[in-house]
Amino acid sequence: RNPLFLLVLLLPVGESRAAAMGSPLLAGLIAVACLVASSGSVTRTLAPRKNVLFFAIDDLRPILGAYGADYAISPNIDKLAKRSLLFERAYCQVSFCSPSRTSLLTGRRPDTTHVWKISSQEYWRQVVNATSLPQHFKENGYVTVGMGKVFHPGGASGNDDQKYSWSPEGLPYYHSPIENRYGPQNRTSIAWAAEGLEDNQLPDGQIADNALKILDELKVNRTEHGEKRPFFMAVGFHKPHIPFIAPKKYFDMYPPQDEIAVPKNRFPPTDLPYIAWSVWPFFHTVGGVRQYFVGTQCFKNATQAYTERCMMPINATQYLRRSYYSAMTYTDAQVGKVMEKMEELGFGNDTIVVLWGDHGWQLGEHGEWGKYTNFEDGTHVPFMLRVPGVTDDGMRTSALVELIDIYPTLAELTGLPQPKLCPPSSQNVETCVEGFSTVPLLHNPNQPWKKASFSQYARPLSGLPSIPGRPPFLKGTDESVMGYTMRTDKYRYTEWVGFNHVTAMANWTDVWGRELYDHTEPTEFFNDENANLVDKADMKEVVAQLHSQLQAGWRSAMPAIHS
Repeated sequence: RNPLFLLVLLLPVGESRAAAMGSPLLAGLIAVACLVASSGSVTRTLAPRKNVLFFAIDDLRPILGAYGADYAISPNIDKLAKRSLLFERAYCQVSFCSPSRTSLLTGRRPDTTHVWKISSQEYWRQVVNATSLPQHFKENGYVTVGMGKVFHPGGASGNDDQKYSWSPEGLPYYHSPIENRYGPQNRTSIAWAAEGLEDNQLPDGQIADNALKILDELKVNRTEHGEKRPFFMAVGFHKPHIPFIAPKKYFDMYPPQDEIAVPKNRFPPTDLPYIAWSVWPFFHTVGGVRQYFVGTQCFKNATQAYTERCMMPINATQYLRRSYYSAMTYTDAQVGKVMEKMEELGFGNDTIVVLWGDHGWQLGEHGEWGKYTNFEDGTHVPFMLRVPGVTDDGMRTSALVELIDIYPTLAELTGLPQPKLCPPSSQNVETCVEGFSTVPLLHNPNQPWKKASFSQYARPLSGLPSIPGRPPFLKGTDESVMGYTMRTDKYRYTEWVGFNHVTAMANWTDVWGRELYDHTEPTEFFNDENANLVDKADMKEVVAQLHSQLQAGWRSAMPAIHS
């Protein structure tokens, strides 16, 4: 890393930075920076560490104005994006809540954590002795406070990893008292406009209110009680996760249902292997959707799955898309409240802000609803990083990045001990990562970066119960086949192969399906990947090269600056 660049990151902003830049002190610090450049420790002693405000948003795909979705109403996140480095091509490691969040928050990939689904039997600390991201901050002098959905709640995270990740001042961990219900009226529809309800009568509004309270307390502790520790505050919002509920005023911001555009690609890609198909778990059984598929075998029989009869009707598609957008706008408003309070209390110049969605989400594209796939729409996520004094004018990068990169990025930006790259076997290594700091992209957003990003999804989890022409799935596991997918500059390539969930080892000779999608033309978000080209004669050499690259894995795709 360039220690002088990191030195500037840690200086105060505004007039105080200008004064510092011309001071004799800076000259001395520069000399120190040059002396310790090789040690990487300069950021730990130069200036007080910055706070971190960490927004996690459930099921948020990049339908934001900042990502070019002009039909989305997201003024507060867009405002944040204008003062951030926006990552145009960021991807999750698994298109499912718990494994995605576990990977991000431990800095390790799913085959290391052994977390591929939501289960109390797949809590990473049962397998790998990994220091979590907030734990790393806590153990290095930060007050860490979390609320809402940061880790996946419950047994899958050891109850929000309370024992390890959060400071005593942040406990008991805050969840909205109505988080496990569909709102005060406890309706069971998949989507509805909550008429007469205020923001804080639904869970995310209550989480936002709690964030405002905690910020006030942090300010009082700092100004009246001499608290010197910086804070790491994680705020996890639930919407737009199903059910799509928001106060009616957010629904009223959007055009009537019959004016809502439907996907251009309502049907599965041509030549899609059955193993790749998701049966929309939970989604098709909920009120508001269930009635359309009564008496069908759409979610059990592969020969019916791709038919018109098994696609969501147009009117229902419009209803659900409008509801998703409205729920997203509701969450955007909560982000705005927290950001406004942070600025009001004077924390803005001293706080790094990161905002991310845990995976993509399909709203009828390819006939799919929800996450649970390896498509672009299932794995592509919003991710933005605000660093005061560095990203104030807004920056963008098209570099391929992954959510697993957030851990080392925040550690480097705040001057914490930088986790080393994990060895191939890291079960007994407390602090290491399998991602790469994106800090160099703050210096040059257009520099060459990763050769590919990597995601994966297990089957029969969320998929068809049987695959024509293949033996039955192994009993007792949802993870007998693993779909490994890789996004390069030009292509998305996926192989579905036999998998041993005990050893987390793939059998690359047991192939259940392959996919190749061409992204050489500019990506049109949510309308790509409509033809599987893997068996086309003119793609044979491309497939051979991508097959080798996929098996070589993420270690062979790292940015040159990290190699």
